[in-house]
Amino acid sequence: MKVFLERLADIQVRHSQKVIVGSVLVTALLATGLPSIQLETDFQSSLPDDLGPIETQDKVESEFRSSSSIIILFQTNDESKEDSFVSDVRSPDMIRMQKDLEEELSSETIVGNVRSSASFFTEVPGSKEEVKRVVEASGSGDQLFNRDFTATQMYVSLEEEMSEENIRKATEKINKNLEQTPKQPGIDITVTGNPVIRTDIGDTLVDDSVTTISIASVLILGLLTLTRGRVYGPITFVPLFIGLIWTLGTMGHLGIPLTIATIALGAMILGLGVEYGSFITERIIEEKDERGSVEEALRSAVPTTGLAILGSSTTTIVGFSALLIASISFIRDLGLTLSIGIALTLVSALVITPSLILEYERWSK
Repeated sequence: MKVFLERLADIQVRHSQKVIVGSVLVTALLATGLPSIQLETDFQSSLPDDLGPIETQDKVESEFRSSSSIIILFQTNDESKEDSFVSDVRSPDMIRMQKDLEEELSSETIVGNVRSSASFFTEVPGSKEEVKRVVEASGSGDQLFNRDFTATQMYVSLEEEMSEENIRKATEKINKNLEQTPKQPGIDITVTGNPVIRTDIGDTLVDDSVTTISIASVLILGLLTLTRGRVYGPITFVPLFIGLIWTLGTMGHLGIPLTIATIALGAMILGLGVEYGSFITERIIEEKDERGSVEEALRSAVPTTGLAILGSSTTTIVGFSALLIASISFIRDLGLTLSIGIALTLVSALVITPSLILEYERWSK
């Protein structure tokens, strides 16, 4: 391995610009995977399929769609000051509104089935007593109404796969139809259900991921600048951030999803990988001060310090690789992405950092 690192150092000394250009091209290529990063917010899908309760729950959801429907909640507002406001959701006016909404939603290609209290009627009932009688006869009142009849639900299932993209499309269609449907006074309407919660979690995951990466980047860059100076600090940070881009791009290309477990991946990679470039930079500076030549400093630092951080990173990767035997999929994904991230930040530190230092020293002379 030391011979390989010596050859790497020789290539960096003779072709530092080509190394930098090649790294930029690799970064651009891997960055194309960033838009392909998938969100996985369905916790149950990450659980082992061979567990009895999980198999039963999957069967129940498949047969009855108990948690795979988008729910539209119609609820009376006690504080409403509108005239003729609805205080009982068994009102014929409520049935009329739900029936109109059912017809509109059923015409949407992405919607598979719509079910509400209006489904029991072919025509709008003439009185609240008729609504009560039909609902009681159906035996499904408990599924659609609460106990005091101040709230009722409409279940909307999708025609296509319950993916994040399809859920968002369906929710958008539902909200659009709700805006166009005449509302009853005193009724608040909310779109909810497990699928909608999943998309909200997905948005939170993305926001938190961007926030944690941004904060970690600013803090690490600031600390590197304080400890390494305003030149060598950014030089050390750039390969680290490139390694992060390589990691996230690889996730997109390999189809590794962003989950609750991997939400802090970016900050973790930055925190764990910063030492590799930092050690390389410090050693090159020390060797340059002793030898007076940045080329000789690089030829000495890369094989020695590179071998040390290679051993350190290997033990870290082996430790994270143990997570690959976990039975829960998002734990396996965490182990895989951390292992990939450590390996790629190591490569970027060994390959890019010395080349950047060499080019800066040559330019500054």
